[in-house]
Amino acid sequence: MSIEQLKELFGSQEAILELVQLEDGELALRNAGSEDPLVKIQFNDEVRALLGEKMPVVAQQMIQAALFALMEKEVAEFEAVVVDEKPKFMS
Repeated sequence: MSIEQLKELFGSQEAILELVQLEDGELALRNAGSEDPLVKIQFNDEVRALLGEKMPVVAQQMIQAALFALMEKEVAEFEAVVVDEKPKFMS
């Protein structure tokens, strides 16, 4: 997914996202003021019991890691140099 696709998804270059707990216990990332989740995170009962009140913090870290990886990939593609010339020497 490119930055342009993210802008389209979030509706603008700048987005205010919120992580909320839904009635069924799932955590959802959504645009502020929207009811439609962009991402849902669901932990099974064992993990939920293990994490306790730290569950939202873990979900937030998961989302941050995913966004960071996406940005790293986008930057790497942006900085990549494409060479269409045949090399003069083969090693």
